[in-house]
Amino acid sequence: MSMPTLLAVAGIAWLLLLFAAARYGERRGDFLARHAATIYTLSLAVYCTSWTFYGTVTQASRHGWWIPPTFIGTMLVFAFATPLLKRLVSEAHARRSTSIADLLASRFDKSIAIAALATLIAVVGLVPYIALQLKAVAQSFDMLSAALLGAAGHDSALWTALAMALFAMLFGTRHAGVSAGGVVVAMAFESLLKLLALSAVGVFTVFVLFDGIPALLAARAALPAPAPPGMNFVTLIALGALAMFVLPHQFHLGVIECRDPRHLDRARWAFPLYLAAISVFVLPLSVAGQTLLDARAVPSDLYVLGLPLNAGANSLAVLAFLGGVSAAAGMVVMATLTLAIMVGNHWLAPLVVRRGHGDLTLTVLWQRRAVIAATLVAAYAYSRAIDAGDALADVGAIAFAALAQFAPALLAALYWPQARRSGVLAALAAGLAVWAYTLLLPALISEPAWIAAPLGLTWLSPRALFGLSGIDPLTHGVLWSLTINTLTLLIVSRREQRRAPPRAHTPLLAALRETALRLLDAAHVQRLLGPSENDGDRRADEAQTQAIEHALSALIGAASARLLLDAARRGAREELVAITEVVGQAREAVSFSHALIDTAMANLSQGISVVDGDLRLVAWNQRYAALLDYPPDFLRVGRPVAELFRYNAERGLLGPGAIDELVARRLSFLQSGSSYVFERQWPNEVVIEIRGNPIPGGGFVTTYTDISAFRAAERALRFSNETLEARVTERTQALAAATASAEQANAAKTRFLAAISHDLLQPLNAANLYTHALALKLKHAEYAPSVRQIGSALKSTEALLAGLLDLSRLDVGGAAPKCAPFAVGELITTLAAEFELSAQERGLTLRVVATKAWAQSDAGLVRRVLQNFIANALRYTQRGGVLIGVRRVGPNLRLTVVDSGVGIEPADRERVFEEFQRLDTARETAPEGLGLGLAISQRIARLLGHRIALESVPGRGTAISIEVPVCAAVPRPEAPASPRLAAGRRVLIVDNEPDGRAALAQLLAAWDISVVCAGGLDDALSAAGQTDVWILDYHLDGGLTGLALRERLREACGDRPTILISADHSVALKDKAAEADVQLVHKPVRPLALRSVLARVLGG
Repeated sequence: MSMPTLLAVAGIAWLLLLFAAARYGERRGDFLARHAATIYTLSLAVYCTSWTFYGTVTQASRHGWWIPPTFIGTMLVFAFATPLLKRLVSEAHARRSTSIADLLASRFDKSIAIAALATLIAVVGLVPYIALQLKAVAQSFDMLSAALLGAAGHDSALWTALAMALFAMLFGTRHAGVSAGGVVVAMAFESLLKLLALSAVGVFTVFVLFDGIPALLAARAALPAPAPPGMNFVTLIALGALAMFVLPHQFHLGVIECRDPRHLDRARWAFPLYLAAISVFVLPLSVAGQTLLDARAVPSDLYVLGLPLNAGANSLAVLAFLGGVSAAAGMVVMATLTLAIMVGNHWLAPLVVRRGHGDLTLTVLWQRRAVIAATLVAAYAYSRAIDAGDALADVGAIAFAALAQFAPALLAALYWPQARRSGVLAALAAGLAVWAYTLLLPALISEPAWIAAPLGLTWLSPRALFGLSGIDPLTHGVLWSLTINTLTLLIVSRREQRRAPPRAHTPLLAALRETALRLLDAAHVQRLLGPSENDGDRRADEAQTQAIEHALSALIGAASARLLLDAARRGAREELVAITEVVGQAREAVSFSHALIDTAMANLSQGISVVDGDLRLVAWNQRYAALLDYPPDFLRVGRPVAELFRYNAERGLLGPGAIDELVARRLSFLQSGSSYVFERQWPNEVVIEIRGNPIPGGGFVTTYTDISAFRAAERALRFSNETLEARVTERTQALAAATASAEQANAAKTRFLAAISHDLLQPLNAANLYTHALALKLKHAEYAPSVRQIGSALKSTEALLAGLLDLSRLDVGGAAPKCAPFAVGELITTLAAEFELSAQERGLTLRVVATKAWAQSDAGLVRRVLQNFIANALRYTQRGGVLIGVRRVGPNLRLTVVDSGVGIEPADRERVFEEFQRLDTARETAPEGLGLGLAISQRIARLLGHRIALESVPGRGTAISIEVPVCAAVPRPEAPASPRLAAGRRVLIVDNEPDGRAALAQLLAAWDISVVCAGGLDDALSAAGQTDVWILDYHLDGGLTGLALRERLREACGDRPTILISADHSVALKDKAAEADVQLVHKPVRPLALRSVLARVLGG
């Protein structure tokens, strides 16, 4: 592959990356909504075209500017004129404008002439600007090809134009709409790409070529002093300030695509920061280019490419080339797309309608593609016509000056109500003519004599018009064109104000109704015009005409809507048929979408209401009307929501209080634009949850959910909590039943489990200790099976309760992970030893793949997950065995448990991770399961940020795994040998529960430990002095805690080793115990764990 071909392929690949970003934005509307303000801000950086990438370096070389003056003007606009931009956005949205030409036409009497002339100015101004992009890409392509291959390509500007045309067609004409979120995402992505490319070249230049800023400053001092800033500097600042709302493509992104005016608050500071970031290396690149490349005759426009090429950094040069391609492509796509919309709406559509053509819907996209092709051809011709030595900065400034002619008309549209259509039309024409004479013609004609004195008249010189000389050509042209533009607007508008405006007659009411019914639904038309029985020969009044025109503008644009109404006034039926066919298919699509939305809302179980930015009702469903029991015909589109609030307050639905205050409070929620959630119990005992969320661009959507059944279940759970003081089995069964009936009430279940955990664990702890002590003293072998069955039942109960409490802690975030390095091999070996006996009892093999790997996570929580995996594998495997293995997967370790059990059907693989879900095959294979293990494992994995994967073949087995981050091994000191428990010691047990106190005493006695029991403070104080260890329950009578009792005992008897027993698993209690230097043992107490703790505190 030749080098030019390789560069072309790289450029196309870069453009395809932008295309992929656009597709992502179209498919992921949620992404666009979540990051709308940031994406909007970055998309504005399409302003930074190849002029920024190459031309600003030329400006810095000439004048020594660190930040380009156009950027300074833009920064000043965002710093001080954000209210102007917000007003412009609000005006454009209110008029449903699709372009800058559409806004001007809509504001000034829906003038088709203004729209057409504004489109002409956009074409004339953007063609040189697009030509700049073609010239920049062509120059950079030629330079890069010559440097890497030794020869430049043939007429690369032509191939660039063809490639840009094709890309713009594919990129910008896939949909007929004027607003495209995917394109906005692509422009935001493109802004990051070119910033990355230019910054990479800048960092390379400053810190590699010049070894830092001091060396660069020294090189700058050795260069000739740049020309001081003159009027040209001020002119470029002014053009940069105007550019944000006069460049048509910038207007499209900054105004039309601004979904919410509040996004400008983010852009106010973020976009100037972006401009500062992308210009920070402009002056260093200029200094480096003059120092290193002037001897090689490299144009200043190409310093960005020449510097890395001169240093042999070809890869960086290619990256810079791609950055320039990206900057140019972003501007070309948006500019040509904007021109295609404007030309189609304001040149082609009126002509076709007047000629009576039929359906245009199928040709709209092809019209836009033709406009794009024609625009690129014109830009190519312009790029060939201008002098090859013209700097990019000069070409860009000429384009800016042309488009600046929009500024007086736009400002008048916003701030001067007395401005007239004829004044705007004359001002635009005059400004365009003066711009063409003073700036465009001298760029195209290189005859010095003609420029100095056309027709022999020096005062007609385009460089010194009317004798004004001594200033640079750009300032001269901008000054004269904007001055004549503004004066023309003022003079003609003032003259028109003195004339009585002719009163345009309104169409016949019947003709207006017929026109509206072609495009709008009958109900909407009847709301706007009233019933049709008495139309007769009456004419529509002005309010009815404006209402229909406003509704039609939303479909076909303001200018075309005005054209349609003109046809209705004249009774031109052929024109009406032609234009209605254009939007017929669009109307059908909208109607179908509305039908889908209406059907979805009607079938929702929640009540939904939608209000607009003026706090008026615009949509609702029948469930909403039924929940709030509104009278028939009470709800209507446009009704102020304040009236609904007042009606509800009068019926007591808003709670107690003054009606005016209740209504004002509800309105303040909507006006603040913040989300809210609250519950309200109405007088009829119905409990409603109300959720409100703002709509981007203004408005609110509110949902009303009847949660009466949920609250009734919650009350039933609380009642059960108060009565669960009987046997452990009854309480466990009640807990399982309550949990199953409240699966959709997760928060209530969590509060319930947390509240009763201590009461449930207290008797369970006593029963467990009694059983263990009984097993130690049992002398009759025939009772041993019964004791083991009791112990097994208690273990099952404990497992169920532990699982429920784990779910509770995970739901409320109570299980905070403590991540640290741990040896994976030790963990799985310990687990294998723990389950070895269970596997043998079932006749299964349990194998472990040894590993020396280490992982970074919470070892205890990962252990719990693997315990559940292994327990399930053994429980549901009838023959064969279970394998525990570890595999490295990228930066993670995959810990996998594989079994040869019954397997899981594909349809059930998500359901097995839900609480209390057991499959039919699982019930047959292992009836003792609870259905909690995988649910707990899934929540633990989410808490740790790990991924669980499940693969299964029904009838052959299952492989389930969790991935944990791998880390380096950590050396550990050898663990000291565990001390043995010494007999004959005296232990004080303080517990307010007699059963628990007696059970624990009996267990310790079986270990040859003397026990002294106490139920409260007084008994403990009298007995504590003669004991070696204190075992204290945390929750005692009278609000006394075990830690407080310990302090009283230490004051009376001195310090003793202390063990604290509690069913509270909270982190707060663990921290308190650690701070007090006491051992904490959780209920239900495991005898072996307690024995180990006693051995440590007794020391032998």
